Amino acid sequence: MNTPPSAKEKTDLRVEAYIKDWNWDAASHEFALQMGAFLLQFIDHLRSSGLSQETIRKHESNCWLIGAFECDYGYHDAFTPAVFLGGGPAFLYEFKRKVSTSEYALESYKSTWRKIKKYAGNLAHDNAGH
Repeated sequence: MNTPPSAKEKTDLRVEAYIKDWNWDAASHEFALQMGAFLLQFIDHLRSSGLSQETIRKHESNCWLIGAFECDYGYHDAFTPAVFLGGGPAFLYEFKRKVSTSEYALESYKSTWRKIKKYAGNLAHDNAGH
């Protein structure tokens, strides 16, 4: 008898599909899973914030790139939202080389990065019990 997938199974499948090209071994897969789950949670947060569909689509596209760049070039041992709390937008060189040299596209990417940073900061603050 086929039972419908649980909410967790649906979430797991959504994350696996999202991170499909972000990993190459077991350790990178675990990092990518956690990164993907975090970014999808962030996108869900954006969807509930009243932004236009066009703006959300741009952020979704940028989130995927940010996740891919973090997985490929980030050199992290483990995922935590704090990876976004360091400096400002990262992987600008990679974005220009692999995605677009358009100033508009670059500013959109940076805007998404700053929104993720703010979101991660709010999570850290909330988890600290403040």
